[in-house]
Amino acid sequence: MTSRTHLLPLFLLLPTFASAQPGFVAYKEKTCNERLDIWSDGQLIDGERGDFNGGHGYNNITFPGAQATGDWDKDTGTQFVYWKIEQPDPTCQFMLLKDTPRGWEALSQLPGDEILRVSEEGCYYTAVNPNIDLITSYCCGRDDCAAAEIEVQYSSPKGSSNPKAPSCTIKSYDATPTVEDGVQIAVTRPQTCEAPPTCTHSITQSKMVGTAVSHFQSYSWTTEEGVDIKIDAGVEFIVDSKFSAGINFNIAQSWMDETGTTLTETNITASSEAERQQVGTVAFYAFTPQYDCWKGDASCGKDNSGNEVVLKDVNFCQPRISSTGDSAGVFRMVYISG
Repeated sequence: MTSRTHLLPLFLLLPTFASAQPGFVAYKEKTCNERLDIWSDGQLIDGERGDFNGGHGYNNITFPGAQATGDWDKDTGTQFVYWKIEQPDPTCQFMLLKDTPRGWEALSQLPGDEILRVSEEGCYYTAVNPNIDLITSYCCGRDDCAAAEIEVQYSSPKGSSNPKAPSCTIKSYDATPTVEDGVQIAVTRPQTCEAPPTCTHSITQSKMVGTAVSHFQSYSWTTEEGVDIKIDAGVEFIVDSKFSAGINFNIAQSWMDETGTTLTETNITASSEAERQQVGTVAFYAFTPQYDCWKGDASCGKDNSGNEVVLKDVNFCQPRISSTGDSAGVFRMVYISG
């Protein structure tokens, strides 16, 4: 897989945070006394025994000395790996993310799925596969860390501040959709695991996954009718068509007309899904939905000078539906510091 290290600054918003650099050291057991060798692409990382630098991607990771987890852990891997984390600066968090084989640029600000996020020093568990691709990351401050707080489901704006938003048509687009990862969503609350059976996570409340429109450029113009239109760069998840209005929904409607699709709303229920949490940890269960995404240009009327308004590189994404009728995607246990 091509390394995404050059894309990481999209999320690593504070590169001057020096103390984040030596953030991850791998160990064999929960007391973090016996260090593990970590190999990346056939080489011992940095010539050290298990040091990870914050803010980098590591491909084809292997942990030759790690203990196997056993058959019960079918969520994130097959080996026990514990990570010794030093104390972050105030308001800062260290993160370990699993890279995914699908794209992530269209819908998610994170370059992978979280498997560990901590704000306090300690020895933290993860379950990982051999030959995994991992990303080390960090953030500082409430605003910078907001993208990492996946316990809070993404907001879905309803209504519009733009009256009489112009209708749109698709000028051109890639006819074959790509498979993209959506926003990782917590589907259970964080819990402390002291001893079984308290260590089992089951989904008790459904979460909504719906049609999304995303764009990376902000647009603003005044229509021929004198209405000011403004679209901020980002993602709009269109959850309920009865309450959706404005330019983003009009763009979505034009995509649906062009691709022959309808507004999709599906729940993450999967009450039969359950995962066991490692004893002595704090964690929550998360789900990353998969989407089919089309990219193209949309024409949304004319401005007050009579020029056609063309919005470039707009993504239209529909949730993938599994054979059971639920949202397709991946469940993961995310370990935190509590």
